[in-house]
Amino acid sequence: PVRGVVPFAPGGSNDVIARRLAQRLTTALGQSVVVDNRAGGGSTVGNQLVATSPADGYTFLFVSGSLATTAAVQKTTYDPVNAFEPISRVATAPFVIMTREGFPAHNVQELIAYAKQNPGKINYGSAGLGDSTQLATELFNQTAGIKMTGVNYKGISPAQLDMLAGRIDLVVTTMASVRGTATEKLPKLAFTSANRDPDYPGIPTVKESGLDYVVDIWWGLFAPAGLPPTIRDRMNREIAAIVTEKDFAAFLKTAGAIPAPSTPQELRADVAKDVTRWTDTARRAGLQQQ
Repeated sequence: PVRGVVPFAPGGSNDVIARRLAQRLTTALGQSVVVDNRAGGGSTVGNQLVATSPADGYTFLFVSGSLATTAAVQKTTYDPVNAFEPISRVATAPFVIMTREGFPAHNVQELIAYAKQNPGKINYGSAGLGDSTQLATELFNQTAGIKMTGVNYKGISPAQLDMLAGRIDLVVTTMASVRGTATEKLPKLAFTSANRDPDYPGIPTVKESGLDYVVDIWWGLFAPAGLPPTIRDRMNREIAAIVTEKDFAAFLKTAGAIPAPSTPQELRADVAKDVTRWTDTARRAGLQQQ
């Protein structure tokens, strides 16, 4: 079977989208495509596994922008830009700022005011050191001039469960990670996109709330570097066809995402741009490479 490595625990957005994509690829390729969750190290365990796998078309990596963010805070054994053969971007989506029940802030302005009155006392969860959820939150800290304390998990799903239980205060996550879970009912303060989510028209964006802050997440498919161009191009065509299908696009919409297929070159450029952006964010947050 073809293996799609997801470098996070089951239940998060990477896993949810990857499993639906694997189902469609199984049909399109006429060959079994299975999801292999390899959580740990803020995605480095799964990433490293794929980077050192044979470039024979039987191992792929389905990962979010965490491929770039992890490299901003960890001295990875692989080069996030050159250790992989980009296949295609799959989808993009905004983050949403969510809080536990009973949290004293009900919008972005109140969150900032409360954080300034209680520096370091707000605990936020992320999917691990260097994950996009962590750096998106740290960039929010920097833009708002506040300090929240991060708690790292092996995936965003366990962080959301702890928020649901009231053990942490806040998570910057995606609707793909919360749709269909009990977490979906928790308070949403704002979306990080440039425009409001049409499914939640009453919830503002962070930018509407007065901060110059717009952050999106992407998901993409990669292979080990050196994948034969014929396999890369075949997979690129299959991804473009699948994600723009009516049913798959509708699935992404329920997950709070939109189809965003790309060329391999565009995806490589996305990774390189993000490595620069998030490395600067990590440096300013004091998250030194480990």
